[in-house]
Amino acid sequence: MIKMLAAVRRKPGMTHVEFLDYIEHQHGKIAQAKPLGVKRYVQNHVIDAAFGVDSDNAYTQTFHRDSITELFFENMSDLIATFSDPYTQQTTGPDAKNFADLSKQVAQLMDEVELSETGTLPTNWKAMLFLKKNPAVQLEAFFSAWDRAHAAAASECPAFQKALRRHVRARYMPEGDRVTSYFGPDIGVYEGVSSLWFENEADLQGFRQYQRSLFQQLSDEGIALSSESFFVYVKEVVILDLGQ
Repeated sequence: MIKMLAAVRRKPGMTHVEFLDYIEHQHGKIAQAKPLGVKRYVQNHVIDAAFGVDSDNAYTQTFHRDSITELFFENMSDLIATFSDPYTQQTTGPDAKNFADLSKQVAQLMDEVELSETGTLPTNWKAMLFLKKNPAVQLEAFFSAWDRAHAAAASECPAFQKALRRHVRARYMPEGDRVTSYFGPDIGVYEGVSSLWFENEADLQGFRQYQRSLFQQLSDEGIALSSESFFVYVKEVVILDLGQ
């Protein structure tokens, strides 16, 4: 299973609540009417977030994000067929102008890896962590460094390890760039995205310890750009799940 992930910002003049209502109840209906090759469609409605670091105002390039879209496909052929279909081109895609700031979209194809053994447990709290690779670092070197930094940060944060109920890591697949223009003319890419689930709001304190340690290590090593990396707390809203 592969997924197309997009971090969406609401259009000017629209409140966060108006945006969430529209994408769930209006845009969601458009997607449900003709799923095409999409096997699962999840909207992650942003509850809270943090962007950038005090020493660098580059965070203004990413601030803010209102929802994270996850579109799951069985394979690349289904993905390409979906984004090439007239319904996507003429109905689903054009609807974005009703809710999205198309000038500042983030979108990429991702390959998911499940890092936990308890993925079916119900959880109430989800955090999504976006890592921006240093352009000077090769992609595979970034992935390897991310593995090491995750292990080190987790070992420093026993409360995080105890509270974590599910962990899915998604890695950027450059071959998906051929279809990301669907999301707008100015597309940004985040090479690493982690999704982490917890049972209680208090557990997020442990996540923050882990997140700070992870960002610091990858920044110190020159692997990731902490000023452009960010995280969000979200509420999952499942629009479509054909696996049920």
